Amino acid sequence: MQIPLEIRLSLRQGTVYYMAERGVSSAQPHYFVVLNRDPFRDKLLLLLVASSQIEKARKRISRKRLPEATLVEIGETEYGDFTKASCIDCNTLFVKSLDELCQLWQKREVRPQRDLPAQLLAKLIEGVRLSTLISAEDKALILS
Repeated sequence: MQIPLEIRLSLRQGTVYYMAERGVSSAQPHYFVVLNRDPFRDKLLLLLVASSQIEKARKRISRKRLPEATLVEIGETEYGDFTKASCIDCNTLFVKSLDELCQLWQKREVRPQRDLPAQLLAKLIEGVRLSTLISAEDKALILS
């Protein structure tokens, strides 16, 4: 599949896309952050999803005895595209092929947002590094 120009220009580590995903409990679109260091080489995109259900996420992290740093909380002033305080659980990756992203783009079912600021991206990468649930193979695609 031909990669649309907009994706070729926007896709990198820290890119945020707004889209619906079957693997998320709500049918509403969510913000997803691309984590791959080199997403065009990898072909499978590793994504983290943002949620406004911060308390639920805190309880889940605590109940599973996961490191606190694997849950990154983000205020709406830290990332202006969020309309409310949110969090990102670095223990759960969503995988999407580049072809799948391109198909969603063609159907106008995905919207690019501003890239995540470098300091927040660094927290997500550190959260993935500390996660005991993310495989070494996936970590190798993310960590520098």
